[in-house]
Amino acid sequence: MRFYNSSSSRFFCVCCGREGIPIQRKKGQEREAGHLKKLYCLYCGKECNFCEIKEYSYSYTYQDFLLEFNNGNFSKEGERKLPFGQFKSLLKKEEIHNA
Repeated sequence: MRFYNSSSSRFFCVCCGREGIPIQRKKGQEREAGHLKKLYCLYCGKECNFCEIKEYSYSYTYQDFLLEFNNGNFSKEGERKLPFGQFKSLLKKEEIHNA
């Protein structure tokens, strides 16, 4: 039996916001943080996109997911309306405008 260096990723449903089952990924086969992956949601009872959060990543965190989820950056179909960088910039501009 072979053992590979792997890292764990957490997945959060973009429809309901709840955490799904974590997945181990081999080194070299990881996806970027914030990657959307189609998985079955135990809470929604259907196949949905899940947002991937890597175990030791600072580029996209659980707080970033919550920012997107709570501010409506995911469509009803489970896709991102804007890439995360653009979305974050837009929120900052609105924050400055409303201040």
